Amino acid sequence: MRKTYDKETNINEMFDYLEDQIKNSGQGAIENTYYYQSHEHKEMFLSIRGYFAESQKNPEVDAACYIIAMPDIYRHINIFELVSPMDWIRENERLSAPFKELKPHIQYLALAAAEANGIKFSTQPALSLGLAHWNLEQLKIFWQFTAIRRKNAM
Repeated sequence: MRKTYDKETNINEMFDYLEDQIKNSGQGAIENTYYYQSHEHKEMFLSIRGYFAESQKNPEVDAACYIIAMPDIYRHINIFELVSPMDWIRENERLSAPFKELKPHIQYLALAAAEANGIKFSTQPALSLGLAHWNLEQLKIFWQFTAIRRKNAM
């Protein structure tokens, strides 16, 4: 369970983020050109980025926010209990209950994102599982995740 102070810090950062959005609303944002699963995915991504303010400076956190903003994932987690965006995948060194509720191809996206952030699992690598099972939409999501994560290299 997260401490109230930590949640308050995240909420204050979120309001700073929203204030910045208002001040710079006339400027086009690169996020508007990203591939999204749906309009809800885009809206959740922009909101979650505000909550995890580190995403503004850290592409790894930003890319993780993109993944947890997917409606299939977001509906199963409580972001207000997370210290970082990928914390929900594991609980007591095991895959969490919310993770197990996801469809396998969404699990592979989440695992690939977690592996990219250095989280190790005792399963076959998620990328190989995903490449064997993802449809075109999931491949586009994984590609966008990769592009966000590597945007400093572009």
